[in-house]
Amino acid sequence: MRTLLCALAAVVALCACDGEAAMSPKSGGRPYEVLIVSAGAGGGGQLLADALSEDAPGLPQAEPLFDVSLTDSLRFNQTARLARNIVIVTVSPDRFTRTRIRYEKNVWARPQTVVYVNTPDTAALGRRLNQVGRHVADLLTRSEMNVEIARLADGGNAEASAAVDSMFGWRMMIPADMTSSKRGEDFLWLSDNAAGGMQSICVYSYPGLSLDPERALAVRDSVMKANIPGERPGMYVRTARPTVSFALAKEGGRTVMKGRGLWEMQGDAMGGPFVSHWIVDSAAGRIIAAEAFVYAPETKKRNLVRQAEAALYTLEKAKPGNGKRTAAPK
Repeated sequence: MRTLLCALAAVVALCACDGEAAMSPKSGGRPYEVLIVSAGAGGGGQLLADALSEDAPGLPQAEPLFDVSLTDSLRFNQTARLARNIVIVTVSPDRFTRTRIRYEKNVWARPQTVVYVNTPDTAALGRRLNQVGRHVADLLTRSEMNVEIARLADGGNAEASAAVDSMFGWRMMIPADMTSSKRGEDFLWLSDNAAGGMQSICVYSYPGLSLDPERALAVRDSVMKANIPGERPGMYVRTARPTVSFALAKEGGRTVMKGRGLWEMQGDAMGGPFVSHWIVDSAAGRIIAAEAFVYAPETKKRNLVRQAEAALYTLEKAKPGNGKRTAAPK
């Protein structure tokens, strides 16, 4: 908590020098940091703090969903209000008859998401903690994804995006620092080649009109083996299949199959997390696959993979004159 408030205090000092900035100050804190404020009788913030501190899925080591700081309403001052993600838990049997959630954007700073969890008592919150925790986590994750998408829209790698368009007829925003690339047959690999935590994006396609998890992983292994070899013969990227989970989602009117898990290098100790999106391109009779993956030994990987994952939400069928930015699902 002290580290987060020190960072926010620095933001206050900077904004005080600029009248326009003071009217709409920049939020403070790092991505996926959350300040939980307990208000009212009985608290309740700790319950939600525990829910948001559960292990994030698809990572090789335990990392929490969010980096959570907890405070109470008496300490929720001007500095604390500049946090990028705030959850205010209010317990009041006089005002509420059941647990409800609502949220607002850019209340005291920008970018900022403020989630209000209102409940009559901690027992009522506890009974719905699984649903409430998932809902709040989804709201905050989508908010962070949209912040990253806005950053891509303001300064992405236009040349790499054009390469995706020319090869597949689909548009996708690519991070500016992904300047290294490799092309194969219906395959494009883009990477930042960073020494302290390498982020990569792959786009490839294969024939098909249905989203099948088993076939998707079989194709993934075949494509990665052919296009991402290791340093020596017999080394190649493959999927650690027991770690992979799948989900279907509706985004932009299309069904997207999402996979999240771990990759590993056959014959070597390399590995890390990946996230894949598969979409049916019915007009072309094929599946478009877009994947973000990270190699960051001895480094926390949650933020790295989520940052690269945001680009996957910008994947859309190319249309003449369509420069519209895609956002993560609302």
